[in-house]
Amino acid sequence: MFTKLLRGAPFADTTSHATSAVASVAGITGATHYITDISGSSDKAGSLLTVKQGTTVIWEVQLAATAAGNLAYNHSFQAPLVASSGALVSVTVDGTSLAKANIAGYTA
Repeated sequence: MFTKLLRGAPFADTTSHATSAVASVAGITGATHYITDISGSSDKAGSLLTVKQGTTVIWEVQLAATAAGNLAYNHSFQAPLVASSGALVSVTVDGTSLAKANIAGYTA
């Protein structure tokens, strides 16, 4: 049973930027963010996708080359990443001239 789908309010944010894309969800007093999905792409070799709670890195991965030669990564967590109550959460992707970052989940 997917209890995460039965409660809470969904959130999602997508952003693009040349050198650093940051998709974020502001903290809410007394509420907890559950991150279920992340993705990102970049034109920079060795680019990192970083998941943060506030300014603390809680998860990080290097983007992999796709068949088209782009650098990209997407992941759905089987068990969501759980932030501290009231904390901002974000996904950051660095780039040279194009970076994209996406974060999704729910708040309860």
